[in-house]
Amino acid sequence: MTIKKVKKEVKKMLSPTRYKHSIMVANTAKKLAIHYQENKQDAYLAGLLHDIAKELEEEKLQYWIKKYHLPEELLKKENKNIIHADIGAVIAKEKYHVNDNIYNAIKYHTIGNKNMNTLAKIIYLSDKIGRVNIPPSLRPVKELAYQNINEALKYCLKQEEKYLKKKNINMHKDTKELLEKL
Repeated sequence: MTIKKVKKEVKKMLSPTRYKHSIMVANTAKKLAIHYQENKQDAYLAGLLHDIAKELEEEKLQYWIKKYHLPEELLKKENKNIIHADIGAVIAKEKYHVNDNIYNAIKYHTIGNKNMNTLAKIIYLSDKIGRVNIPPSLRPVKELAYQNINEALKYCLKQEEKYLKKKNINMHKDTKELLEKL
């Protein structure tokens, strides 16, 4: 399936705001991929597809969890902001036959993983900086992402850690492991 067809389908699946964000993430990911000599088509496609499950209703989320035997804990209230990553990855694999690098980039774009490759790091960062209104705490990442991808990722994770501490929320174990590794 061509990128043009995927874009058309994604546009139907997402709200206009979410679609615009996905295009911005895809464009940012492509630029970072070129900078880091990664596959720019994979980066663009992963960026385009990263939020395809973000606006799914509860029953659709349950369907995908059952179909792919994903952890039921994803349905817990505290996971409402991360569930779309796991489900988006399986949808991308089933519907668009994405490779494992794209699958993992989509899966890891919310909480990260200590085994992230460069493409996954690109998608994680592109999701933070590929938007119109970048939060002030993340503005330095836009420049840092082109200097040192690991330092940019570490900066993002430290900002996330501060935010979660203020909200009295525990950081996900995968995110902690990634931060420790960096």
